[in-house]
Amino acid sequence: MLATLLKLAYQLRHHCLGEWPLDRWAVTLALIVAAIIPLRWLVLDRPQTPLAWAILVLLIGAAIGVSTLRHWAARSGYVAFELQSDKIAVYPTGQFEVEGKSAVFADLLAYWRSFASREHTIMAIVRPSRFLLLGKTAARDIGMWYVFFTPGMITAITLGTIAFGRTRRSGLRVTYRFTPPASGRKPPQPISQVLYIGFSDEIARQAVWADMLADGRLTTDD
Repeated sequence: MLATLLKLAYQLRHHCLGEWPLDRWAVTLALIVAAIIPLRWLVLDRPQTPLAWAILVLLIGAAIGVSTLRHWAARSGYVAFELQSDKIAVYPTGQFEVEGKSAVFADLLAYWRSFASREHTIMAIVRPSRFLLLGKTAARDIGMWYVFFTPGMITAITLGTIAFGRTRRSGLRVTYRFTPPASGRKPPQPISQVLYIGFSDEIARQAVWADMLADGRLTTDD
């Protein structure tokens, strides 16, 4: 509806009848007719009926409305702009973590997001499911799971295609260095992790790829 009004304002402003644009004609004619109504009351000394008052109010309102629409639409460039969500739908495969637990999941529906700190996050939810009518999702796996990494942890990004069963998606293979939580006296050593991220379209892949390359310290293999 909003975009339709803005387009109408553009058409009225950029199409002319003679030297005047159509929106100027609309405002002028509405005000002229609105002025004629009370003049007729004075000249003909006729009663001021509710219908006549309604028409007068509508004409004045139309003139104000067209004029307001013209200025408001011009300020917005005659188009409606909607902010894009900062979360991008992805289909990751790799090791996820939550509350000290870790597990490997494949082709989850998840969301990619980067914070002001430049930490990249993938948020996924594992829902209950069944396989072959007998097996079901383990209770420990159900719920929210996350992947966190920063630009400094990424060692390589590779463009490619990810196949999961018969499903094929454009994807990225992200290799990053991960330090597991301490579990003994020896300090934990960084290990290399691989995360596969599938996308439903090329636009989403390019957006995530550009996000990871934004810091300018990464290597890519394409």
